[in-house]
Amino acid sequence: MELTDTIRITRQGKLRVWVKKALDFFRAYPDKPLVLYSSPATVPTSTIPRLVSVVEIIKREYLKGVDITAGNLSGLHQYNQLLFEQQEEIPVEEGEDRRNALLLVLDGHSHVKQKFAPHLKITLSVKAISDRHEERETYQTPAMRRLTKTAKARLRRRVKNQSENAEKN
Repeated sequence: MELTDTIRITRQGKLRVWVKKALDFFRAYPDKPLVLYSSPATVPTSTIPRLVSVVEIIKREYLKGVDITAGNLSGLHQYNQLLFEQQEEIPVEEGEDRRNALLLVLDGHSHVKQKFAPHLKITLSVKAISDRHEERETYQTPAMRRLTKTAKARLRRRVKNQSENAEKN
């Protein structure tokens, strides 16, 4: 099974498959960032909400699988980049067709009508990426795993038992 560092979220795919691929990727390559992205599309057919859902599930499941005995209780760093792609160009023909095309573009009430297709690119990484300052990019800090009192007590007992067993051997 080949693991890549990008996953494209589509309307037809299964969420659990993307989540599994991402978690397998972070187990295999903990130092590499993973990029999840949606394709440019019109707003009604956009996959941005689906992408956000997949990323939130990945972050939650990654945090559940973090090894607490190693002392690592930190989740994934998230870098979001919202991009736009222009859908239609204004034809630059001469005569009546150009006039009709310009009237169609200027049909907006108080602004020029523009057709852009939004798409989102989200980068997840275990470690913070220090030289990351791209245009229109936001950063979301990782979630921290909180241990309950009983989980902390179990962890202390486990560490104590392991140290006693190491002394006996």
